[in-house]
Amino acid sequence: MDEKLLDQNSAVLNYEELLARCMGNVDFVERVLDKFQCSFGQDLDNLEAGLNSENAEMVTTVAHRLKGASASVAAPGLRDGATEIEHLGRADRLAEARLHAEQLRDEWSRFLDHVAGAAGDV
Repeated sequence: MDEKLLDQNSAVLNYEELLARCMGNVDFVERVLDKFQCSFGQDLDNLEAGLNSENAEMVTTVAHRLKGASASVAAPGLRDGATEIEHLGRADRLAEARLHAEQLRDEWSRFLDHVAGAAGDV
């Protein structure tokens, strides 16, 4: 994985921070990112289901989980988006949360493109 490319845009993924959390183990970073990509995509679908069923509690819970996972892998754009949705879910402002969920999906696509581009440069 090309560390320079990953670190170019730390708003998407702060690779240096993630690498430090993984004690410099690049293989572990890759495993963490693989697991994150699987779980985050599933949770985004769950978030959408909560919004579609107008279930504020589910939206809040899933957004909280997305926030924590994003923070763990040093993905600040995803973390910030999930944080906003969590707050809106707690306030039962699901129409606004829906708009932020669309933005979170866009940020997720950006994250995936960023990581795929970095992996392709190995």
